[in-house]
Amino acid sequence: MLPNEPELSAAPRLANFVIGGTEKSGTTSVFDYLSAHPQVCASSIKETDFFRHGYTGERAVDSRRYGSYFEKCNPSTPVILEASPGYLGEATTVAPRLRALVPEAKVLFILRDPVERLYSSYNFHRGKLDLPASVSFEDYLKHCLDYDRRAAGWQQSGLDEWYLKVLRFGCYAEFIASFRSHLPVGQLKVMFFESLREDARAFMVELSEYLRIDASFWTGFTFHKSNVTFSGRNRALHRLAMRINALAEPLMRRYPDLKRMLVNAYKLVNQEREGYDPMSTQTRELLIEYYAPSVSALEQLGTTLPPTWRYLTQRAVAV
Repeated sequence: MLPNEPELSAAPRLANFVIGGTEKSGTTSVFDYLSAHPQVCASSIKETDFFRHGYTGERAVDSRRYGSYFEKCNPSTPVILEASPGYLGEATTVAPRLRALVPEAKVLFILRDPVERLYSSYNFHRGKLDLPASVSFEDYLKHCLDYDRRAAGWQQSGLDEWYLKVLRFGCYAEFIASFRSHLPVGQLKVMFFESLREDARAFMVELSEYLRIDASFWTGFTFHKSNVTFSGRNRALHRLAMRINALAEPLMRRYPDLKRMLVNAYKLVNQEREGYDPMSTQTRELLIEYYAPSVSALEQLGTTLPPTWRYLTQRAVAV
């Protein structure tokens, strides 16, 4: 190096493993579990959404900006992780960007019964005050269907356009096919929320083997659920709590036990209820009819579906 020549900084670490979706399928829990593994370094916030909102197409700029989420990561750490469940539904945009910036990154999609996922998403965002309390699930579904069929624009619904897209995001086959057209099959893995819920340890062992990290870490590990849907009694206080949670995420990611303690304390003060009422039979039938063809297409892509999805494949055959 010549005298007075500035020393070149090391190339920023970028994610080599991305949990790309889908929403309300346990992505936060899996992100938290992996964050505890000594061979994994996670992004400073879970959902960077970089390939949706931060990407510019200028490699130097993108490497620096994306790398800022992983500044604390040791270069020797085998797995550099981020999780943005919105990536799957915007596959046509995200997949080529991933290929351009992190071409060797592995991508995981955790899928959930699309009927249950939509209902869970609605209740989750209603609990977070993203959706008005006055909008019933039936009203919400009508808005989504009108938007999906182009019978009405998102402005007419009074809702943010993103929430109207959530219905279509459950048509997994078309989005996975888009990722497959840009990334090698070996870099894509599909797992299921139902498997995670049934046996979290077995789920994480399988994932660890895929990532080639020590699967014995999960022996004796305590699996806490993350991002559980609940509503608040006092809406103003709940809105403030959601805002504080978002601002404090980088800190809370470093101290998960502290976050768990604070969330539990908050629930004692302001939780109205956890979970939600069952969906009506009529609405469920409507959604089964909507999603059955896509589930059948997913199976045709070679994906082995959970037994609990069988009712959807049977409906597809009937249709």
